[in-house]
Amino acid sequence: MITTFEMNNERKTVNPNGKLNAHSPVVEVFAAMTKGESLDRFGKKADEAVNYIKNLGERAASGDFNAVSELNEIRRFTIQPLLMEELRLLSVFGAYENVGFDDTIEREVYAHVGEKSREQANNGDVVFPMIQQERYSVPTFTVSGGYQVDYRRVQLGDMQKENEGIAQVRIDILNRAKAAIIDKVYNAIYNATGVKYAVQAAGLTKSAVDAVLANVRRIGRPSVIGDYALLSEFTPWAGYVGSINNNTITNISEAAMNELQQNGVLGMYNGSVLVDIENPYDYSKLDAAGTNFATMLPMGLAFVVPAGGRSPIKTWTRGGLTTFSGNDVKTGKVMSRFDLEVACDVAKGHEFEIGVLKDTNLG
Repeated sequence: MITTFEMNNERKTVNPNGKLNAHSPVVEVFAAMTKGESLDRFGKKADEAVNYIKNLGERAASGDFNAVSELNEIRRFTIQPLLMEELRLLSVFGAYENVGFDDTIEREVYAHVGEKSREQANNGDVVFPMIQQERYSVPTFTVSGGYQVDYRRVQLGDMQKENEGIAQVRIDILNRAKAAIIDKVYNAIYNATGVKYAVQAAGLTKSAVDAVLANVRRIGRPSVIGDYALLSEFTPWAGYVGSINNNTITNISEAAMNELQQNGVLGMYNGSVLVDIENPYDYSKLDAAGTNFATMLPMGLAFVVPAGGRSPIKTWTRGGLTTFSGNDVKTGKVMSRFDLEVACDVAKGHEFEIGVLKDTNLG
């Protein structure tokens, strides 16, 4: 689920004299221009910043890669604050932490080992379990986004395409980070040895799903986080089925019907919260049948996560965005690429604290 641009002549960003930061006037004016906002609040600094940005666009259009790199640095400061705020949404699966560029990502987990506590015998010793600590490093992976820039537009102060490109970078990185995390979490839980609460079948059944929910509920009140297609399978299970004179009667409460009418899926099922995770199309791929676009995340996968901060999942981002410019190998066009280091881990020995539901019919 990792996407990068294949480029040659790769060049890092340029921050002249270290004068650029997220609160630099030129960065704030650039961000306002891309959003189509008024520049009146910047006063005299607005004209200076606009002229500076146009000059960078003119130089970049003429092949000055120092200007391209400096514009990338401005873009980075524009994209990063909102992206990092959105990445905090990854905490829906568990804990989230951003660490520095030079920090090593490590996980510390605890496990009970040895003989369990038991009743004391007459004149005997009491035995207790021991708590064993384990520390291990977690590798990162890189998610990328980027776009081709028309620097002639920047030269003229036309920032519409900049706005579209910046928005696409932010969306791509966020969605691809979620996709990679979901893939890693699923594999860690489903392939775990020992106790695990996972159902994978060609069509989920009420009894199998109820068993997973019941097991996870003993850890904490569960939330089921997944795609709309899978959560829709809960709808017929929310009612009750009976028979009168050998006729099958199926009913569902008025409250559930109203909820379905408003949201399309149930919000609650047997005390479990159903969370519909956003899952847009990936316009660069087709589905297995080739008749529709593929989705960014699996449609047939959901996690059963206990409440109370007991999730064994933790995600990290290291540092912030890094950005490069170069020529696309296929087209020769100048591309701007933005990378983010992400890490994800399911605490070893604690995989049973998260349930997995997978309907292979949904892909």
